[in-house]
Amino acid sequence: MLYRVLRGINEIYPQACLGLFIVLFIVAFVCTMAYPMVPIILVISSVYLVIIARCGYLILRALERKVARRACARGVCPMCDHANAAVVGVQFEGVFSCTGCARVFTAKGDLQLPQETSSAPADGRSDASARTSPTTPVGLA
Repeated sequence: MLYRVLRGINEIYPQACLGLFIVLFIVAFVCTMAYPMVPIILVISSVYLVIIARCGYLILRALERKVARRACARGVCPMCDHANAAVVGVQFEGVFSCTGCARVFTAKGDLQLPQETSSAPADGRSDASARTSPTTPVGLA
C-alpha cells in the first residue's frame, strides 16, 4: 500500500512542480508593473526552488526504492501485495517478478518497464509485403 502511494506521488510530482513554476511565472508577469520587487524576488527564489524540487524528487525516489526492496526481501510484491512471487536472476543482477500483476523489479527496487518488441518478419519486409507470395509480383496480384 505504501509503495503504491509513493509511486503515485512520484508519477505526478514532476507535473506538479512544473505547474507551480508556471503559476509563479504568471504571478511575476502580472506583478511586473504594479510591484516590481515581486518578479525580482521570484526570479531569485526560483533558483533555490529548483534545487528544493530536485532534492524532494530524489528523496521520494529513494523512499520508493527502499519500500520496494523491503517488500521484495519479504517475498511480497510491492505493487499488489501478492505473496507468491518468484526471484529470478538475470546475469549479475537479481530481478523480482510477480506472477500476480506481471510487474518486474530490479534488485535496486526500481520498477522495470516492459520493452516493446517488433513483430516485423526477420527479413525486414512490411506486413503487407510479407503476406504476398514471393513468386507473384506485387503489381500483378
